Amino acid sequence: MQSIMNIKTELKVMHACELGAVGVYRGHKCVARYFFRSNLAELDSMRFHEKSHAEIFKNELSKRDSRTCYAVQLFFWGGLFYGVFIGLFGLKSIGTSTSTIESIVVHELDKVLEKLDVRSSLYTTIKEVQLEELEHNDSGKELAGENFWLSGFISRIAKVGAYSAKNLASIL
Repeated sequence: MQSIMNIKTELKVMHACELGAVGVYRGHKCVARYFFRSNLAELDSMRFHEKSHAEIFKNELSKRDSRTCYAVQLFFWGGLFYGVFIGLFGLKSIGTSTSTIESIVVHELDKVLEKLDVRSSLYTTIKEVQLEELEHNDSGKELAGENFWLSGFISRIAKVGAYSAKNLASIL
C-alpha cells in the first residue's frame, strides 16, 4: 500500500511541476518574442512537450483515482513569472536555467523509475517523458554555451525554484 501512495504522490508532484515548466517556457517565450525571435520555435516546442507531459501525468493520476495538486495554477503562474524573470537576463540565462532544471527532472524521474516494475506501462511512459527532458537539457546546454558568467547565479535560482516547487506540490 505504501508504494501505491508514493507513486500517487510522485505523479501529483510530476503533474504540478510539468505545469510549472509550461509556465517557465511560456515566460521564456514572452521575452524571446522581443529579444530572441530566432529561438521562439525551440522554446515553443519545449513548452508543447511539457504541456503534453502534464496531460500524461494527469491521466495517470485519473487512472489511479487520485487527485492533482491543489492550486495547480500556482505552479503555472509561478513558472511564468520565473520564466520572464530569467529571460530578462538573456538567452544564455534561459539556457542555463533550462539545463539546470531539466537535469533535476531527469534525476527525479530516475528515482521514480527505480520504484517501478520495468515491465509496467507507467515505467515505459515515464521513460519516454524522461527522454524528451534529456533533449531539453541538451538544448539548454547549447543555448547557455560555455563560460557564461551568470551561470552559477542562474543555476542556484533554478535549483531553489525547482526543489521548492517539488516540495510544495508534495504537500498540497
